[in-house]
Amino acid sequence: MKISGKFVYIKKISLKDALFIYKLRIDKLNSFFLHNPPKSISAQKNWIRNNIKNKKASDFVIIEKKYNKKIGTIALNNIDKNSAEWGRWISTGNSVQNIESVVLLLKYGFKKLQLKKIYSLTNANNKKVVNFHKNSNATYNGIIKSFFNIKNKKIDAVKYSFNKENFKKFEKKFIFMTQLVRL
Repeated sequence: MKISGKFVYIKKISLKDALFIYKLRIDKLNSFFLHNPPKSISAQKNWIRNNIKNKKASDFVIIEKKYNKKIGTIALNNIDKNSAEWGRWISTGNSVQNIESVVLLLKYGFKKLQLKKIYSLTNANNKKVVNFHKNSNATYNGIIKSFFNIKNKKIDAVKYSFNKENFKKFEKKFIFMTQLVRL
């Protein structure tokens, strides 16, 4: 499955993506905000193999269209009939590509899966992503104390959510912003 935008497309992960995802997850800047990264490429392949079978998750690789180059990952997980959590968002793309990857994922969740709500739980120390949520049309749902355990430290999560209405506003704002952009 491939979902295409103007600057990026997202495609379902496969075992061929294991090395790329492994390298993203062990990168020092990325791993600072993440749960423990896999210990090996083999462990990453096992995780992908298991997650492909998981009916409550849809993991994607983000690909830059211009050069057909992998730039990140994004996912919906904890999918039920009404809601899902979006996360596992790691991207080396520019801000336009990163935002478009979110638009594509949310569009998939609201249109294809017919979800009513998509929420995110972000490491409170990840200021870039927390600020992204603050500046999107997502609804602030509060802080969940000591939600993450990262490097044996309890870290708070910041929860934001989209429903179909505030997603449409977010998507419209993104489309307006990109009308003059050429990457």
